Amino acid sequence: MTGHRERGVALRHLTGEALVRRFTREEGYGDHHEIRRAEKGKPYLTGIEGLYFNISHSGDLVVAAFSEREVGIDIERHGRGRMEIASRFFHAGEVATLLAASEEERARLFIDYWAIKESFLKYLGTGLTRPLSAFRVEKGGRGISLYEGDTRLPLHVHPCRVDAAYSCFTCGETGSLPLITAVEWGALYTNEWS
Repeated sequence: MTGHRERGVALRHLTGEALVRRFTREEGYGDHHEIRRAEKGKPYLTGIEGLYFNISHSGDLVVAAFSEREVGIDIERHGRGRMEIASRFFHAGEVATLLAASEEERARLFIDYWAIKESFLKYLGTGLTRPLSAFRVEKGGRGISLYEGDTRLPLHVHPCRVDAAYSCFTCGETGSLPLITAVEWGALYTNEWS
């Protein structure tokens, strides 16, 4: 079973890279670049200045975000709210908000928090080497904000309406939503790109 799962993850990675190659070709960047990974795994392009991207996958979807500034994206399939994970890894303020929510709201909010936090860590390029409790997410009237201590970070978090069964968010320096491309990972075999 492990081999099957590993092959699925590898196929999703290849699908994400195919999305990037398709985008760069369609946008006139040509094929004179490579996709490489930084020390902690963040992907980047060689040979192209001023184009940043990030890839994420969950379930049957693979997404890529493109921007003129650093960007992170994460997609997560909806599931149950996992308070044992939140209590152990999330910021205390987020845990309190989750505990105050109804069971249905808690499940959605947990996945939203997770996707927002991952999009921030992917923006930074640190991955999960940085504790999820070191910063907090606030969702409210001003949109979504990220805080370290009492300091609001000068970043923009955008929800991406990709599929109703998933939560997807980008994190970056620009106020506008980055260009998002999504595909069901099996679509490579049928040429049905969304």
